[in-house]
Amino acid sequence: MPAYSGKFQYLDESGVALSQGPCQLSFDAETCTVTPASGTAIAFDLGDVDVATPGEWDFQLKLFTGKRIGLGQFGPAFGRMSEELLAAWRDRTVRCLLLEDLEEVARYTGTAAGGPAEIRLYGSNLAVLPLAAPPLQWRLAEVDSVEFDEATYTIRLTAAGESLAIGKLAKKTDEFRQNLQSAWNALHTRSAEALHNTFPFLNPDQLRRLLAVMPEGRSVKLPTLEAIHPKLPEALVAGAVDAPLRPYFDALRARSAADSMMTGFKFIRPDEEKDEQTAPAEGEPDQTNRPPLFFWFFFPMASGGLVAWEATTGGGRATYFFRVAEPVEPAIARLTRGLALVNFRREPVYLPDDSLERQQRFHRYAIGCRKLPDLRSLRAAFVGRAIHTTLEAWQAQVDGVR
Repeated sequence: MPAYSGKFQYLDESGVALSQGPCQLSFDAETCTVTPASGTAIAFDLGDVDVATPGEWDFQLKLFTGKRIGLGQFGPAFGRMSEELLAAWRDRTVRCLLLEDLEEVARYTGTAAGGPAEIRLYGSNLAVLPLAAPPLQWRLAEVDSVEFDEATYTIRLTAAGESLAIGKLAKKTDEFRQNLQSAWNALHTRSAEALHNTFPFLNPDQLRRLLAVMPEGRSVKLPTLEAIHPKLPEALVAGAVDAPLRPYFDALRARSAADSMMTGFKFIRPDEEKDEQTAPAEGEPDQTNRPPLFFWFFFPMASGGLVAWEATTGGGRATYFFRVAEPVEPAIARLTRGLALVNFRREPVYLPDDSLERQQRFHRYAIGCRKLPDLRSLRAAFVGRAIHTTLEAWQAQVDGVR
């Protein structure tokens, strides 16, 4: 753990100094500690820093609490300290944005979110780490378009009515543009191939329509699929619902509002494939060579504002229930984005706040909730789950969800 000597200021939300003076600064991959020459030390998770702004001779850290820490007068070591602290903050922030297990393509220095930023491109996501604004991440599957403005030499991404402009990449502009376009195209190509293999009866025009309404990582209503091809909804159900989960699926379908079910898929990562593989039930076809897709369904209940979510491929362990407001379809879209942020892991959904805050292995999810509004709203909407033990026990749990 590097340690540096300098001076600090600990300021409240209005800029009033709570403490200041000589200090020692130390930090590692997760934790930063400011130890005054006299007084109480200040220790915090680097993920608790919403904004990190290095200057020529000082470094400002804005915590999620609204308080600020100013660091300065570190002498000749300031440059090295500033670089190491900024790098540690960025790496920890990426973990708290829940991107650390993705394959990184490249890093770039440019402008985004209104100022200087480091941009990290992953095979399926984009992380933007500004110097004067909170960090953010974009899922490439959510991106509707990628455009290049030759007049400003800026790459602009749009998704769900929002836009992100990335510029001032200098000689790296063309490289970033090509890598981003390649990653985006690869996702679309992989989706086209997977859905073609899953639904070979669709003609090219029907497949294009399916890709438009159900790209990887989004939810779509089953009647929308029926409009593409009358056989498509039931073909999807037949291929996406594993035999052990079919009784739970049918029970939820019977309880849901008419024509309200929504479905979607994601790709199963190589490190997940072993967990998602299940042996075929007696009399069922072996689906070992089917495309590596993970399917889910949302079931809006007939009353009460409840929505059930069921993962029907391989690793389904429980039915999850959320309470949403009208209109239901945009609410489910937001739930889907929240689930996608945690790669459809269950623990970040159902674990209580105390577990996320107190257990170190889950703490990044607690920080992620502060940084990612869709994850925060997902947890706020969660009201309970029903475990897949026996159908009778499961039904009793479902009846108890309020």
